[in-house]
Amino acid sequence: MLTIIGALLGLLGSLAPEILKFFNQKKDQQHEREMYKLQMEGWRLQGDIKLAEINATADVAETTALYKSAEIKMSGWKFIDGLISLYNSSVRPTITYLFMGTYILVKYAIYSSYTTAGYSWTQAIQTIWNQEDFAVFSTVISFYFGARFLKYSLGRIKS
Repeated sequence: MLTIIGALLGLLGSLAPEILKFFNQKKDQQHEREMYKLQMEGWRLQGDIKLAEINATADVAETTALYKSAEIKMSGWKFIDGLISLYNSSVRPTITYLFMGTYILVKYAIYSSYTTAGYSWTQAIQTIWNQEDFAVFSTVISFYFGARFLKYSLGRIKS
């Protein structure tokens, strides 16, 4: 019996270093996999930072080009330069005022026809102010006040 126990202990004793070596090797491989994952994450973050840097540079270049193209070429005559400057600075607001005035005029004409037909003023307003009008109003307000905010906030959400 002692012979069998001795033989088993000898066999297990010779296998013990191999078993320890196997577990150590498995642990080393797992460590290497984790290190590689961390390295890949670092490379991905560096790429994201580089992409954000490229986008910021492109935004600055675009804004610079827009301002440069909007520069007024001076003729040297103060009165003419003043008229050109006034015209250039008033084109968009003038178009906006004309369209909004037309819109208000059309809505007032519809309102007048409803009140003439016997509707109360609350019924007339509820009829002429609908979802399409709200969409137009929201679009105009968003264009003037929210375009830049949305551009930057959506850029941050995607990241």
